[in-house]
Amino acid sequence: MGKKGLTAKQVQHVGPLETRYEVPAGPPTGLYLVIQPSGTKSWALRYRWHGQTRKLTFPQTYPDMGLAAARAEATLKLDNLDNGIDPAATQAEEIQKEEPNTVKSVVDEWLKREVSRTRTKGEVTRIMNKEVTPKWKYKVISDIARPDVNRLIDAIMDRKAPILANRTLSILKRFFRWTIERGYIQVSPIAGIRPPAKEKTRDRVLTEEELTTIWNAAPALGFPFGDYFRFLALTGQRRGEVANMKWADIDLDAALWTLPKEATKAGRIHDVPLSEPAVALLRNAPKFKGPYIFTTTSGKRPISGFSKAKAALNDAIVAARKKVVSEERADLPKHLEGAQWGLHDLRRTLTTWMANNGVLPHVLAAILNHSPGSTLGITAVYARSKWSKEKRAALDAWAQYVMSLEKPSSEIETRSMVAAG
Repeated sequence: MGKKGLTAKQVQHVGPLETRYEVPAGPPTGLYLVIQPSGTKSWALRYRWHGQTRKLTFPQTYPDMGLAAARAEATLKLDNLDNGIDPAATQAEEIQKEEPNTVKSVVDEWLKREVSRTRTKGEVTRIMNKEVTPKWKYKVISDIARPDVNRLIDAIMDRKAPILANRTLSILKRFFRWTIERGYIQVSPIAGIRPPAKEKTRDRVLTEEELTTIWNAAPALGFPFGDYFRFLALTGQRRGEVANMKWADIDLDAALWTLPKEATKAGRIHDVPLSEPAVALLRNAPKFKGPYIFTTTSGKRPISGFSKAKAALNDAIVAARKKVVSEERADLPKHLEGAQWGLHDLRRTLTTWMANNGVLPHVLAAILNHSPGSTLGITAVYARSKWSKEKRAALDAWAQYVMSLEKPSSEIETRSMVAAG
């Protein structure tokens, strides 16, 4: 960058690398320009306090704070240091006293008062704390403008995460509606901004060969994910609801799983009759001190990392295919490749099979915990009790069909199915 230090033009044009890096930006000595892989640029000041090296990140990022302003701020901070004052302590005090309506403060209040009561609190909290607050935390909420939103969403798109960009924009719309209601702002800076990426509605139904492949490859993963994938296939319930299953909600003697309303997307109590294979799977599952069934933390927390687990399942499918090709079926093509699939395809496949095999729409809706008002206008309580026998019969028939797909490992014919991201 030159011996004389950075210029304003160089700051503007310096680009990101694969990893985060810093460029000296003094004078004064200790000022650095920090460039993230996303392209975000910020300012940091390194100094020594009581013999220890400390780092202070300035509240404003580039271009809101330019090179000249960053140097002036760094000089002021170091003047405080010469006077025996820790720059980090004074910055924190200034932010709290002078800017009580910072984005971080308002976001924290929104998450506590509004989001904590919702079913999606985990995802919303994670996205806000990871994608939004770090970028804007010291900005006053009323200073956030449309360009700020566009830059934030563009940075996510540049990371090749279009679905996350859409989700972040959607969550921000909720957040800014709330800030208007609370009087923090008058007009939403996000109004009129369109989702940056197009999303296609998934309508994929697994073929019998594909379902057979998944069912027979799942045990290679062992517990918990091998059992999880099979239980998901047998019940057709949502992936998060199965992942968060608790022993307290299971009655093995009655072969019934009762989801409390706070555990369901629909916000209704939901009874899921368990077929014999589903009950057998649970009886053979290890029991831990914690409440969760499918867990890697002794029951303390439910499983997560579905994309990695699905990738591991895909690896098991590929390994089995190679074994079949090398040992038994040399006539098979070297590359047997299927279309992308997702966990929700298991639920959709169950739905399609039941519809094709005479399960009535209102019974199917009760199995899936869809709104009863969308079928016969009956109440949720009525649907829960009225169709229990029909639900059990349908799930038993489906389980019998799935079990018919099970083959000894020596007979499994596999298809390499690329896991969807």
